[in-house]
Amino acid sequence: MTYCEQKLNSIYQNFKFSSSVYGYDPHLLRLLYNQVLEHLNKELYELKKARCPHGELTYYGNYYRRIITQYYNTQAMAWFFYTL
Repeated sequence: MTYCEQKLNSIYQNFKFSSSVYGYDPHLLRLLYNQVLEHLNKELYELKKARCPHGELTYYGNYYRRIITQYYNTQAMAWFFYTL
C-alpha cells in the first residue's frame, strides 16, 4: 500500500467509524459525509503539492470518493427503511 493510498484509506476508515457513531441521526450523517468529502479533496490537494504521482492520485481519489459515497448511501437507506 503506497503512502497516498494509506492517507486516503485512513480517511475512509475514520468515516466508517464516525458514521457508526453518528448514524442515528440522518442530519449528522449528511454533515459527516460532506465534511469527509471536503477532507478528501484537501488531502488530495496536499498530496498533489507533495508531488505524488498524478495517475495514482486520480485513481485512488475516485476510488475512495466512490466507496465513501456508496457507504453513505447504504447508511442513509438503512435509516430510511428503519423509520418506516
